[in-house]
Amino acid sequence: MKKLAISLMAAALCLGAQAEVRLPAIIGSNMVLQQNAEASLWGWAEAGATVTVRPSWTKHKFTAKADTQGRWRTKVPTTGAGGPYTLTFSDGSKQKTVLENILMGEVWVCSGQSNMEMPVAGYPYQPVEGSVEAIVSAADYPDIRLFTVPHKYTAEPQDDCESAWKLSSPQSVRAFSATAYFFGRELQRRLKVPVGIVASYYGGTFIECWMSRQALDATKLIPNRATASCP
Repeated sequence: MKKLAISLMAAALCLGAQAEVRLPAIIGSNMVLQQNAEASLWGWAEAGATVTVRPSWTKHKFTAKADTQGRWRTKVPTTGAGGPYTLTFSDGSKQKTVLENILMGEVWVCSGQSNMEMPVAGYPYQPVEGSVEAIVSAADYPDIRLFTVPHKYTAEPQDDCESAWKLSSPQSVRAFSATAYFFGRELQRRLKVPVGIVASYYGGTFIECWMSRQALDATKLIPNRATASCP
């Protein structure tokens, strides 16, 4: 009887885990959403489930139905610069996914090769001017949020990655792209609004590595170079 009870509890936990709405890493706590726009939100739930999104900055709620693969997508209007806010996701079950400390402001993607990849801390014998001051004062910019896309080579577009939004701190800034961080800091200083920086770079890659097969065919670039030069 005891074994049966344990089995039933385990089954209930499994069912609960399956019912929970799952989100990609780019949609997480501490993120910045583009101000005065429509933010695209997506994720996964049980196939056919109705996902309800409740932003704390509006009384309205938004819904989306998961397809046969469990994927869903919706758009939520954002406000002017400000925060912090929360986002609550639910699929009708008792479990809810809540994102906290969300800000509205300017969101920028910084991409490229090694020049973009070089961190604020620099490399051995390759210092970055102003790096010490930037690292020490990083916590003075709580409205700057950082997201780094990890290196991963794949021929197909990806819906998710293993990363998370980080607050500006000496630890997060020292390893972040120097070009991207100094740009974001200057933007925040001038505009006086929260700034989110998404850094996606891979040193030593050619432009072909960042293009789809369809784009390569359309531009008549040399596929062999793209294949040979990509990690």
